[in-house]
Amino acid sequence: MGELGQQQSEQLLEQLAQQIDCWGLTLPALLLLQVTKPLSFIASQGLLICQPLLSFIHDSPRFADYADLLADRTNIDRLVARLEEDSRVQGSRG
Repeated sequence: MGELGQQQSEQLLEQLAQQIDCWGLTLPALLLLQVTKPLSFIASQGLLICQPLLSFIHDSPRFADYADLLADRTNIDRLVARLEEDSRVQGSRG
């Protein structure tokens, strides 16, 4: 498991936030991230363990990158802040 660079980490966070927003799951994602934040490292290891099974469902070579992203709790905080910012912007438009 390699360390993500700052730019790669930002890119993954941005892609993840956009995908969550596209699916309309911002509020559930915020709740889930806040509740499971203390378990983020365990979740990242679980993602690595499930990687072979997940490859049958979704062919993505980035599972290890997402696991690295989850392993650092500050990335969870950054994702939460990004999602909250998006929900505020959408709330002011609608």
